[in-house]
Parts: sequence; C-alpha cells; structure tokens
Amino acid sequence: MQNTQINLLDYLRARTQVDLDTFDVTGMGFPMILRAVLNKAIELAASLHQQYPTVVREELTIEIGAILLAIEVRPFVTGNIHLMVNPNYAYYQRKTVEAAKNFDPSRLVLKVAATWEGLQACRELRYSRIQTLATTLFTMEQAILAGEAGCVSISPFVHELKAIFEPSYNDADPLLPLCVQAQQWYRQELLPTKVKACATIGLDEILQLAGVAAFTLVPDDLKLLQSSHKEVDEVQSLSLFQDREVMQDKLAYPCYINDEAGYRLAFARVEEGRAQLKLGQAINIFCDFQTKAEQLVRDATRA
Repeated sequence: MQNTQINLLDYLRARTQVDLDTFDVTGMGFPMILRAVLNKAIELAASLHQQYPTVVREELTIEIGAILLAIEVRPFVTGNIHLMVNPNYAYYQRKTVEAAKNFDPSRLVLKVAATWEGLQACRELRYSRIQTLATTLFTMEQAILAGEAGCVSISPFVHELKAIFEPSYNDADPLLPLCVQAQQWYRQELLPTKVKACATIGLDEILQLAGVAAFTLVPDDLKLLQSSHKEVDEVQSLSLFQDREVMQDKLAYPCYINDEAGYRLAFARVEEGRAQLKLGQAINIFCDFQTKAEQLVRDATRA
C-alpha cells in the first residue's frame, strides 16, 4: 500500500502554532509605512523628550516608533504582536519595568532577555497585566525561572544566535531536547507558560519540533515548508513529541524565583559555563542592532 504524502506546512500547523518573524511586509507598502513611522516618531520624541529626561532622544524615538509600527501592522496580524524591550536593559530590572509600562498592553507581548534581572522584571510586570516572553533562553534553569515569573511564553534558542547570522559559525549542539523538556515541565507543574521554539536551522530541525506549543519561523522557512511534501510515516517519526500527551518520568528541579544565589550558581554551571557565553553573545548581538537603529535615527534627524 502506497504511503500518503503531506504538505509540511499543513502538517506543522496541525500540531503547532506557527508565528512569523519578519520585517518583510512589502505587500503592505512597508517601506512607505516605515518612513512615515520614523518621521512621526522623530517628531513626537522631540516634543516628549522633556518628560523622559533620563532617556536619550534616539532611544525614545525607537520606543515611540515601535509603538507606532505596532499600530500600523495590527490590522494585518492575528493574535499578539511581540516587541523587544531595549536589550541594553538586559541586566537592569527597574529600567525594564519602567520601559515596559510605556506600552499599551492590549495584544502586546514584550520580549525580555532571560537574565535574572529580566525575569524578575517579568514577575513584577505580571501584576500590571503586562504579558512577557522570555527570550535568549538556553537552559532549563532559565525556563523554570520564566515559568515561575509568570511569562506567557519562552523562546528557547535551538542554536546560538551567532549561528543564525553567521552561516560559517559551527554550532554542533542544537538544543532540541530543551524544548521538549521545558514543555513537559510546564505541563507537569500546571504552568500556563508556552514554549515558542526559535533559531532552528533546516527542515529536519523544524520537523523534529512538530508538537511544540509554538514556533517562530522566518519567511524562507515558511516558503520551504509550503513547497515541500513528505511521506506521512516519515514525517511523524521525526517528531520528538511522539508521546506528548503521556507524562514521562517526573522532572525534579528546585524553585528559583526567590533564590538569586542558587539560580546564578545553577545557571553558571550549565555546560561548564557555555550557557552564560551563549546568553552574553545573544544579548550583545541584539545590543548591536539597537546601536544601529539609534544611528539610523541620528542620520534621519540630520537629513
């Protein structure tokens, strides 16, 4: 009997929520929208800067621009819109909280770096009904703290962020099992936090994670999935979530939410310190993007 082929995007969507990570919305006239948003943000930042004296004008412009852009794209997007808090605040709890409270919380999820300070900020923001996602996440220790802090979701990076931007960089240890383990932990502890996998490389890794709660994919991966077909049995056998409805051996981890020293020690020991390096590397890359965005604002202001 001949096996049936299935479309890979249809298969993934049947098992996992698929989210898009892109600025490629040219069909919406995005270049014109971006220019209009930038000009309006520069104008508003100039008039509001006195109310935020501790924030440099370029940073304020970017924050305002993010809000305006979210308003522009909201009619075209189903579900929530994700915005990242300034990555330069990754190790500042108070600054993260203050920045987050400038946003309208409706349909918005703020992406916060999964540092101790960032996750404690998420804990505080939960009481203000502000939804957060823990990003730059590489370990179960971060996943546990994020769940305890009340994050609505986490983004485990399957690969080091450097591997995504530098194809020649070899990351030989993808963290596929982390997604499975974190999802099992949340279900075991009855926590509502969702696992939203990201930073995969290639079709095989995507198919191995079919069954994860959510998946953030770039347009090229979506197009590849949409144009690809495989045999049903072959595809289903690849998933690491074969027994996702069956509780495996119970996971045992300590509580970290009120134990800063215990958390920092446990996190520092993961992979003999490599997890700390991955986290620092990812934050550094995002900070570089922030710096480039602020320079773009300076250039536009002088023009």
